[in-house]
Amino acid sequence: MSRAHAVIRRYKTCAEVMKHGVEIFVVGDPAGARLNAAARRLARTVSENDSHVWGDLLNAANALRWRRMTQPQPRGFHPAITEAGDAVVREARVLRGAVADEVLLEEIAAAAQDVCQTDSPVGAELRRSIEEADPSICAVVASSHRARAGMQEWLASLAVPVLLPGELGAVDERIEQLYVVGPPFFFPPSLVTAPATDELTFLMPAWFGHRAIPTSRFADQADGAMKAKVRERAVGDLSEPESFVSNDEPLEETYYPQPMWRGRTSGDREPALDEAEAWKVLLAGNLAIWLDDGDRIRTLDPRQPAGERVTYAAVGDVVPGTYLVLRNGETERGAMYEAALHLMGSQAEAIKATQCGWKAALEARLASKGAVASIAELRARGVRSAARVRAWTEPTLISPKHERDLVLLLEWLGLAVEPSHQNAMALRRAVYRASADLREELEDAVSRAGLAALERDGHMSLEIEREGFRSMVVARVQARSPYTEIVPRPHVRAPFSDRSGKWLE
Repeated sequence: MSRAHAVIRRYKTCAEVMKHGVEIFVVGDPAGARLNAAARRLARTVSENDSHVWGDLLNAANALRWRRMTQPQPRGFHPAITEAGDAVVREARVLRGAVADEVLLEEIAAAAQDVCQTDSPVGAELRRSIEEADPSICAVVASSHRARAGMQEWLASLAVPVLLPGELGAVDERIEQLYVVGPPFFFPPSLVTAPATDELTFLMPAWFGHRAIPTSRFADQADGAMKAKVRERAVGDLSEPESFVSNDEPLEETYYPQPMWRGRTSGDREPALDEAEAWKVLLAGNLAIWLDDGDRIRTLDPRQPAGERVTYAAVGDVVPGTYLVLRNGETERGAMYEAALHLMGSQAEAIKATQCGWKAALEARLASKGAVASIAELRARGVRSAARVRAWTEPTLISPKHERDLVLLLEWLGLAVEPSHQNAMALRRAVYRASADLREELEDAVSRAGLAALERDGHMSLEIEREGFRSMVVARVQARSPYTEIVPRPHVRAPFSDRSGKWLE
């Protein structure tokens, strides 16, 4: 499809959606409604008492409620809901005797068990609607990678594509009907303002009260902004338990599992030479890394064809949903440095000597002048990446990203440019060769692995034969901290066990 054809088609779909409106199937879900009422009571208890005692139970309950709402496939295709339900029961049991409201504990545990023992009516309505409309013209939109993986397996017999919101630009022209699983509140406005199909239907449980269609932030100021009509259709048993929390309470944000950041603890001090500023990145599989401001990090893109999946991403582009390829328990950089030296053969010792020489001189200069003054002087000389001067002392970091920066740095240190410059460039080229070899082995390992399982679970191990790289892990980014911490430099980019992101999608 040409770009012009795609634009024309999008205008036509906009006209159709404006004409016919957006449909919302509000599906009765008594078991989910019971859980929702108990979870809202729990959220209010936490809010009123400012207590962290309930925190683990609230996180588990929110995860269960979120999965009930966005992953409506039957239990046989849904181990994640059993996992979350068991966690709710377990955390409620832990709190018995430690909190006063035992009735709430019993209710939320019973509600969790009820949810795990009943299939979501939203799923039944979704499948019925697809079969009635004709599966060949339908597609489903999921809220997350995990939700998509579960629904893909369940709907495989109907050959219905399951997509994420960001993938709708590639919707086949034969698709006329989109079914969006979850409340409009949790999806980008572009689903409605730039629709990919003529017909758009949201399916959501009746117990979620926020049903407004999202609009662009500029809609109120724009002339002719798209504001589609909404047609609600109630399905099934809409009865709900008595609520102890008003539906007017602004609690919508509690439905989506959120990371719990504690705030920066490093203060405003300057990192030492053996320390780095780094963001904490939570990963699937109960892992995390400290991510510094280096130039790039190895990633995997499951959407690409075989042979093109393993690549690099800029550190600034590491966001939730990115898959990182990491050396289990250690950084990749050290092993890659040793592999590059091995490729250099007889030149290795001379290269190591010049690398150690200018790095030692840099450490001494930083110790005498301080990092702030050194950065200012380097910037005055035209060094583009001067802010990373502390990182350049690390033995396995070969040189500044820009070749000219290394030349200027050596001159600032009062050292001869050669042979240090040439040796660093030769070592960098060797690292590129070693990295390319590793990439080919990783591509082979990925081709043998189950990418469907990666999308469902968010992580997987890659076993390759290369010495020093036999245990690699691919893990999806769940969240990235909004602030940096000062951490020991050897800890940067080395995956470690961390359960903070356990319930994130």
